[in-house]
Amino acid sequence: MRNSKTTKELYEKLLEMPDLHSTPELDNEILIWKLYKNAYVRAYCDNYDACIDIISDSILVGSLTHWHPDEDDMFDELYSLGKKGNILVLKKYVFGILGDGVFYMGEPNKYRFAKNKKWHWGKLTYLEQK
Repeated sequence: MRNSKTTKELYEKLLEMPDLHSTPELDNEILIWKLYKNAYVRAYCDNYDACIDIISDSILVGSLTHWHPDEDDMFDELYSLGKKGNILVLKKYVFGILGDGVFYMGEPNKYRFAKNKKWHWGKLTYLEQK
């Protein structure tokens, strides 16, 4: 199925939003957004795929997680990541067999755990906007 949205269209729509934490950049067909203290967002939307990747600033770590939202959800996902004040909490299982990914994304006052919550099945990474 051909994707009707492009990265450039998503980028231009994001620039219209008044309550973004910071301004994303468009590098060719990839959206780069430095949102977090130790990580950034890389996203693209093309004819075949849509992808959001959360990447650590550390060369040793690389990608923290990524997911492939439906093209209709791509803007909402990016907007939720970049809306001023929102947080992102990632889960990483001990052995990775259950799948890693987003544990929570949104307003910090709706997140019901402590920032340094210990989790016996793996690790939670709490990312605040810089």
